[in-house]
Amino acid sequence: MDFQDEPQSTPSPPTESEFVVVGAGLAGLTAALALHRRGREVVLLERDEAVGGRVRTDFDSGFTFDRGFQVLLTAYPEIANYLDLPALDLRPFARGVNVRDGDSFTELLDPRSSPRAILAGLRTQLLTPTDRIRLVKLTLRLLRSKTGILERVDDLSVGDFLKTQKFSDTSIEKLWEPLLSGIQLTSSLEGSARLACLIIRCLVVGPAAVPVNGMQAIPDQMAARLPGDSIHLRTAVEQITGSRVSLGTGQQIAARRIVIATEEPSVARLLNTTPRSGRSQWHAYFAAAEPPNDSKAIHLLPSADGPCRNIAIMSNVAPEYAPQGSVLIVAAGPTTRSDPPLAEAQQQLARVFGSQSESWELVKHGIVEHAQPMFVPGAAFRRHVRHTEEIVIAGDHRTTPSIQGAMVSGRIAAEIAISDG
Repeated sequence: MDFQDEPQSTPSPPTESEFVVVGAGLAGLTAALALHRRGREVVLLERDEAVGGRVRTDFDSGFTFDRGFQVLLTAYPEIANYLDLPALDLRPFARGVNVRDGDSFTELLDPRSSPRAILAGLRTQLLTPTDRIRLVKLTLRLLRSKTGILERVDDLSVGDFLKTQKFSDTSIEKLWEPLLSGIQLTSSLEGSARLACLIIRCLVVGPAAVPVNGMQAIPDQMAARLPGDSIHLRTAVEQITGSRVSLGTGQQIAARRIVIATEEPSVARLLNTTPRSGRSQWHAYFAAAEPPNDSKAIHLLPSADGPCRNIAIMSNVAPEYAPQGSVLIVAAGPTTRSDPPLAEAQQQLARVFGSQSESWELVKHGIVEHAQPMFVPGAAFRRHVRHTEEIVIAGDHRTTPSIQGAMVSGRIAAEIAISDG
């Protein structure tokens, strides 16, 4: 299969601009939009052939392949400022999860979604009666908070936090560990509980979803709101010196202020600093003739079962992700390897779904390096963004590893650049 994007035309960049934004991922697009809305002249430089950064989508043979398993949490507060959600034509996941329990899955849905969800939740042995009470209490505490219950206290690891909440070992192993380690791309439950609480709150407030045309519809929509001649694709930045940006072509752009909105390794290269470690995600897409079930919920698998943490039947959620008569399934998980653990994953899928998985065709796979910046317990929700008088840094590595964090960081960087400009 050929997954190359169609070439996009792009104008030559000018030799000077009031503001230059380096990187057209979500942070860079947000910064550029914030500057443009304030009537400022902005040039947006992107080394790749399309906008989006890590939020990209490939299309082939009628299938829609997001680069990595990605979803949009519709309750993220910042997205309302920069996205037209109705225009994205979102396809929501079920509000709940499918939890592996022995030889089958148990669907734990938000009880607000249907009476059936209440009955299923009462019947399952995955949650003890005490677990259910503690889950309700935690949910109510999160809903009463705008930003998460742990914002103003010392952070804990997710594992330690769940123990303080006295959840049962079974619920931690079957539900919490695959859910939160899959989201935070950790090997187990060593991630930040404060960040986990923010994520749980968003999942309670609104569903996860994907745009009908794939996740890249998000950056594409943002880019469409900028002047066409402000975005310059296939334009690599080699060096930044003072207020001058040097391109790979040898051209230089003089700027009043520069916002660097790239992944942290690229920031470190341009500024000669040391990057923090990042977390990577592997993913594999399978085409099938029939879905293994009709669930629109994300399937969770414990780390002890194999490399897959999350499985989603994408064509159940968004039928447009697969051609008529076909089914698209994605499996994903955190990894420290340079190649996807395909053999182990397929063995795990065979144990989970039985012989029906033998007919699934592996159609795409890959690794998203630095899919998330490292966010450990105790990490600050806002990191220093001012580098010099001329340079401001943006990216979810400056806030929280999420679409929300990327957009917040872009807005903050633009505000700082404008206030000094």
